[in-house]
Amino acid sequence: MPFKHPHVSLTSFSVEVGPEGTTEVAIIETDLHLNPRHPDYVAASVQKLIQAAQAALSASDHVTHIRLVSNRSGQL
Repeated sequence: MPFKHPHVSLTSFSVEVGPEGTTEVAIIETDLHLNPRHPDYVAASVQKLIQAAQAALSASDHVTHIRLVSNRSGQL
């Protein structure tokens, strides 16, 4: 699942194991602050990234979840 977006630095994959079975998860690292309480949080940019992730998820035939992770230091 290639994922291209101006604020994405890395996409990796994991498998989560739970009582009901396994789930394939795409992990998308971003340079955006994801905490709305952070002073550098930009809601419009985060929303565009979420929309792009939702579109990628809809197009995937095996990934059932996407996790967005900020690689910015200073998250509150």
